[in-house]
Amino acid sequence: MISPELPERTADMAAKQKLTFPIVWDEKSTVAEAFGLAFTLPDDLRAVYLGFGNDLAVRNGDPSWRLPVPSRFVIDGGGIVRLVQADPDYTYRPEPETTLEALRKVVAG
Repeated sequence: MISPELPERTADMAAKQKLTFPIVWDEKSTVAEAFGLAFTLPDDLRAVYLGFGNDLAVRNGDPSWRLPVPSRFVIDGGGIVRLVQADPDYTYRPEPETTLEALRKVVAG
């Protein structure tokens, strides 16, 4: 998993969720930017986030208010991308079975 959140923030979340995989910090959303998946929240949404006590500049250690488009990639052992799922609507998440099916194909070779 790659996240723009500061490592201490993701460590707390990972512990609460009992995650067993590493979370890599995407400082200043540079990885998301490289994949064309970074965007900057407009001022009106910044105000909404701040109203909920969610200051992304503090949370991510980056004053830009950049976020990644929620995405999933399945990459095989040779570095070939086998599946990409990305949607700017953060409320939509692809079915886990779709990702699992792609992973099974990679493992089966």
